[in-house]
Formats: sequence, C-alpha cells, structure tokens
Amino acid sequence: MWRKRMQDLSRGMGKPHAPLFAPLLFGVAAQIEAISVEQMRQDGTRIRKNVGELRRALGMETVFCSAPDEAMLAGAAQAGADLESVPTVAAALEAVRQWQADTSEPVIVAAFHGPGRVFHWQQQNGASGDAALRFEQIGDLLASWVRSFAEAGIHMVQWYDTPPQDTALMDAWKGALGTAGNVARFHRVASVLLQEADGQPIWPAQAIACSTPEQHPGAMPRPHGRAWPADPQLWPQLPGDDAAERLIATVAEVPAETEVASLMASVQRIRET
Repeated sequence: MWRKRMQDLSRGMGKPHAPLFAPLLFGVAAQIEAISVEQMRQDGTRIRKNVGELRRALGMETVFCSAPDEAMLAGAAQAGADLESVPTVAAALEAVRQWQADTSEPVIVAAFHGPGRVFHWQQQNGASGDAALRFEQIGDLLASWVRSFAEAGIHMVQWYDTPPQDTALMDAWKGALGTAGNVARFHRVASVLLQEADGQPIWPAQAIACSTPEQHPGAMPRPHGRAWPADPQLWPQLPGDDAAERLIATVAEVPAETEVASLMASVQRIRET
C-alpha cells in the first residue's frame, strides 16, 4: 500500500490519506548492534539489519539506506559514474537490494544533500568557474545517484538543501533539482525537498515540497509533506486521515546519540489519540 502511495506521490497523483511517517532515522540505528555509525555506514548488511530492526521496534513503514554525508558526497564527486567504488555508496546500494527481499515491503528511502549544499561544498573545496554551469553539472551528478538508487529499488529520495543566497542562481538551482527530479519521476520515486531557509522560501515545482509550519503554514496547491523537528521530544501528535500532507519527515537527521528507549517513547506518545 505505502509503496504504491509513494509511486502516486512521485507524479503528483493519488487520493489524500494519513501521512507516511518518515523521520530520518539512520545513525541512531547503530545502537542496535552497539557499533559506531561509521562502521554501520560502510556495511550494507549492517545497515539493513540495524535500520530494519529499529523500524520493527518502532512499528515504522520506512527504512533509510543513507543520510546526508559529506564523506559520501566527496567520494561520489571524485568517483563520477563509478558510484559503487565509494564504500559508503556501495553499502547503501547493497542495503537497498537486500531490502527488496523483505516480505514486509518497507518504503526504502535515500537521503542526500541537495544541489545548493553540493554547490556550497564545492566552493569550500576550491571549485571555480561559471556558477550556472556548475549547477548543471551538479544536476547531472545527482541524477546519476537517483538512477543508481532507483534501479536498486528505493521508493523515495529526500533532498536536504539550502538554496543559493544569490537570487541570480535560483533558476540554475531549480534546474539541478529538475534534472534529478525527472529521473526520479521516470522511476516513480518520490523526490522530496526539505530546505534550511529563513522565512517562507520558494518551493519549486521540480520537487515535492516538505516545509515546516513556519516556512509554509497550512496546505499547498500540490501534494506535499510536512517537516518536523529532528528532536523526537518536540514531535506533535500524528495527523489523521484528513491531513493535508502526504508524508512527515524531519528537518534533519534524528541525532545518532538519541537513546532508542527515548525514541520509542516519543513514537508511542505521538500515536496516542
């Protein structure tokens, strides 16, 4: 059911329903096996086992194969088309493939830095040249990520991004989102955008908006999501079948140091009616 709903969402279709609860839970799952997040991130089987076990303990529908990570970004940028030469990327893809055999059919999600943050990371690491062309190249890079992960079997990609401060680059930023989003749409993968931005930012049509209440109170014209705080203790009650949003994500990854017992208590609390 949830996989079909995410396919519908990828194309802006489907009837309203109670939102999919999809907080970014990745590093916290390393506590299941009492290993470091880095150890888990390097091993697809450990990602599948730990994240999957946390999902079962919490009664969730989603599993994350990755979280936004600069080390993954650096390796993938250098590897180019050979993504699986990057250990963390190869591990994330292997976890996705293993989840394909899970009869409980979890919704498999990949979370990455969006084009604005990739552009900023490049600047910090000495990149130069025409900014609009760089965004075009970033769009191609992210599209290759989406293609690889979609072919492995993900159902949603969440972009965690900060739009460029230079308003002259907004169209280039949207173009990069569109390049990656078109590949996601072709594979019926929901392409979801979460922004770190003050006030009420622009929500381009190239991705499914997932705003905080402060960024956009109330419903939007198109199917959309809602972003909750990363701290589980700040989560409100889950909305019901009459909710305007199709999914609930978090503005950032739930901190890896969050105790699993506390996380379980928060999930139980928000489900109480």
